Amino acid sequence: MDFALSAVDYIVLIGILAVSVGIGVYFATSDGGQKTSNDFFLADRSMHWFPVGVSISVSVISAITFIGTSALSYYSGPGFWATVFSRILCGVITAAVITPVFYNLEITSVYEYLERRFNPFVRYIAVSIHMISTFLILGVVVYAPALALNAVTGLSLVGSVVAVGSVCTFYSTIGGIKAVIWSDLFQSIIMLIGVVVITTTAIVRTGGISEVWSRAMDGGRTDLILDFRLDPTIPLSFWANVIGGLFIALPYAGTNQNQAQRYLTCKNLESAKYSVFAGAFLTGIFEVLIVIMGFVIFSFYYGCDPLSNGDISATDQLIPHFIVEVFGSVPGLPGLLISAVFSAALSTFSTAINGVTTVTGEAFVRRVWPNLPDTRFTVIMKGVSVVYGILFMSMAWVASFAGSSLVVIAARITGDLMGPVLGVVLLGMLVPRGNSRGAIVGATVGSAIGVWLLISSIVFPAPRGGGPPLSTELCLSNDTSIYQTYVGLSATSVSPPEDTRAWIYRVSFLYHGLITTMLTFLLGVLVSLVTSKQYTGADYVDSELMSPVLISMYRKLPDTWKYKMELRERDVVEAKDENGQSDSSRNDGIANPAFELNDKVITLRYPVHD
Repeated sequence: MDFALSAVDYIVLIGILAVSVGIGVYFATSDGGQKTSNDFFLADRSMHWFPVGVSISVSVISAITFIGTSALSYYSGPGFWATVFSRILCGVITAAVITPVFYNLEITSVYEYLERRFNPFVRYIAVSIHMISTFLILGVVVYAPALALNAVTGLSLVGSVVAVGSVCTFYSTIGGIKAVIWSDLFQSIIMLIGVVVITTTAIVRTGGISEVWSRAMDGGRTDLILDFRLDPTIPLSFWANVIGGLFIALPYAGTNQNQAQRYLTCKNLESAKYSVFAGAFLTGIFEVLIVIMGFVIFSFYYGCDPLSNGDISATDQLIPHFIVEVFGSVPGLPGLLISAVFSAALSTFSTAINGVTTVTGEAFVRRVWPNLPDTRFTVIMKGVSVVYGILFMSMAWVASFAGSSLVVIAARITGDLMGPVLGVVLLGMLVPRGNSRGAIVGATVGSAIGVWLLISSIVFPAPRGGGPPLSTELCLSNDTSIYQTYVGLSATSVSPPEDTRAWIYRVSFLYHGLITTMLTFLLGVLVSLVTSKQYTGADYVDSELMSPVLISMYRKLPDTWKYKMELRERDVVEAKDENGQSDSSRNDGIANPAFELNDKVITLRYPVHD
């Protein structure tokens, strides 16, 4: 289908991009601008929970979700909707277990926690994983939607990448985290409008909800809404979405700097918790709406699948193709709907720029120049933001080598590479005996397994095909006999092929995060228990470094269990220095000014710093 965006479409598209730029300019000039690092990175901890929650949500709902999840729903069935449960569980767990620790430490980079809890080497393992995974996933986020839009609408591939990258880099650099959060709020509105318009139009054009359901039943889609089979090789079973999906969501929402930095901007801990849960809940709702969009579009194309018919060459071109076919004759509307895809890419891109800039500043720049004035540090970080924006744009070409579904690629990168970071953080927050040796061994082995799984998915890809049947029998241009093909995540085949790969390579991509997280955590616990027995000295794990869930559970244990676990509480007492000034110290004389008077800490017999 030959199609070119009209002048009105470009005006709408440019106008929506200009709003994001305007938000950046506003926060760069209002209230004295972003002159301090606390303003630039944390918005001076002044944000309300609602915009932060929306920002958390839309930074997860990237163009990968907008284009890829709808295509996944169309070609592999709507089973992905069940991830809403994993998102809700993720919000509850993150808000209760992880958020209080990060927020109360008043840190800027969440990986600083790992240095305080273990040692600098563990922190830099996490930082390295964060940087690598962010660079890999950003290439997919920017390049793949641009490629799909280029193939269907003729929109310039390079122009799309440069437009998204330049706009994000500009408003993220000059406006800081405030500009990113409020831009995300605006972009969420555009994304929601896009989903609602596309879904509603598809329902109406199909003949109503009853007709949509009837066609979905005939096409075998309704049978895939709930798949309770326990086989872990089923890609989109209910259990894969809920259990596996939880360990895809947790590393991203709980321990990833790009997300955690948002809730660290809230004015208090209660607001931070609200924002985390709201972000997780809204993410789940957005994903369900996008799954429904793909489900409805299947009914619209019932009997004339555009991939099987040759109208598109890849599944990820489905949404752009629908936009062009249905709305192409309405000036401005294709531009608005394409801007919804761009908005999804903008939110994730700006999140990444802000996150990696923060990590770079706190982990490297401040360590090399510890006495650097804050105003100069902030200026340097703005320059670093520009550099990262350019690097992210240049990384887009890497995504051209990805031959799988966008959703699958994103989930694999998140689970395979970021799962070990979650495992180490949980080791630190939930296991008082966890030490740096256990953290290093667990993270190293977990990361190695994650890299192996990621590379194996490229070297040993799933055979193409195997999805529910599709038909072209109703295509007006089809002059052949009635036939059906089977479509997988990225291509078609005549019949469902046999998957002869080893069992581990056939496990659903949604379980990869569970594998790497639990391997890291359990190995870290084992090594910590073994190596801690080598020591006889005493050291302390402050309660501020442990999850409040663990502290609460500890205080409910019988005294005999506390003794066997070699855990105990000590009161913080008020002491006087030689000048008669008050000083917060433990009753054993070890200074601990971070604690308020009469607070208590969990102590551990064996040292956690090796």
